[in-house]
Amino acid sequence: MRHKTLLALASLACVQSIQPVMAQTVPEAAAKRVDPAAAPISTTTEPVAMTTSLNGLPIRHFSEAEVAAITPPSTQFTETPLIAADYDKYFFFNRAGTSFDEAYADVVECDALSSGMSYYGGGTVNPAAFAQYGVLPSAIGGAIGSVFVDAVFGSAERRKIRRINLRNCMGFKGYQRYGLEREMWQDFNFEEGLTRENAEARAEALLKQARVASGPAPQQKALGL
Repeated sequence: MRHKTLLALASLACVQSIQPVMAQTVPEAAAKRVDPAAAPISTTTEPVAMTTSLNGLPIRHFSEAEVAAITPPSTQFTETPLIAADYDKYFFFNRAGTSFDEAYADVVECDALSSGMSYYGGGTVNPAAFAQYGVLPSAIGGAIGSVFVDAVFGSAERRKIRRINLRNCMGFKGYQRYGLEREMWQDFNFEEGLTRENAEARAEALLKQARVASGPAPQQKALGL
């Protein structure tokens, strides 16, 4: 009984010693809380960002001097049946009333979608081989099959798929497609087969493509997708 009494007195003493601390701590914490509605509004002018948003995607703003420094590639040529036969490979885009900033954002996005990194990710797994032989043999078989396919069809097929994807993407954005002579096309375009284009050359080509896409409407007939 004596031990219980001593324990109760000790507990009471602990509670009494804690209460003053709590009484001091809570008001102090409450005093430090800031009401967002009462916070002062900053009048400091922040520098304008180089990018804003167009349809949820980043878009870079170019100065007039920067745009003027990009020499527009020539798209004027005399059409022949031989040149026209390759319009499925060699073409450019244009959309009336489009600013360079918008055209550049569209060109960059469609380039990324048309030649995504998944293109260069290596072999695939055959589902039938997976079911029959398991993970490792099917993965090896898929990789061997992909290497064989690449050796026979890879480069040409990937270039073809990239062209189709690019045409669909730019067409979806409202751009018209126009045929171009092969050597003129090579002046501001590139093809990708088994490897990706050099980053510096790619960046320069995309700027030129945007210059053409936002330039004067071509006199020739649009091709459609």
